[in-house]
Amino acid sequence: MKRSTGFDFRSLVPKRWRSSLHTGREVGSQLFEFAMVLPLLAVLLVGIIKGGILFYDYVVLADAVAAGARMLATNRASGNACTLGETALKNAAYNLNQSLITIQPETFTGTGGSTCTALQPNDAVTMSATYPCDMAIPFLGTNFWSSCTLNSQTTVRIE
Repeated sequence: MKRSTGFDFRSLVPKRWRSSLHTGREVGSQLFEFAMVLPLLAVLLVGIIKGGILFYDYVVLADAVAAGARMLATNRASGNACTLGETALKNAAYNLNQSLITIQPETFTGTGGSTCTALQPNDAVTMSATYPCDMAIPFLGTNFWSSCTLNSQTTVRIE
């Protein structure tokens, strides 16, 4: 039995329009899906960019440490070989913030002793430096990796 409510909404809409009322349900679905995926894509893009910057900083630091160690090895006869090596390291890392580069004391192994002025042929000199990472995500103000430090070490043998 049919219940009568007294007012029938279906009678107000012509029959030819009734089937077209349901076709517009997917009009904004692409925009909604894009809005849901956009934050994930933005975080992924920022992560790729920050990772590229981090890798670039590491390559610059490693090259600078190698340049400093080469300078120290080639100028061993001068009285300030360690100073020349550290200056060469700082000059080679011109793209990095100079005040944040920490140069560890050089390590000497061999018969010459433990100073820059006493280096002999076949002695080995190890030069190392550290540089802090910046893993802060822009616009969020959070640092996801607060204790990130780039380390580079190079050992050269005196000829």
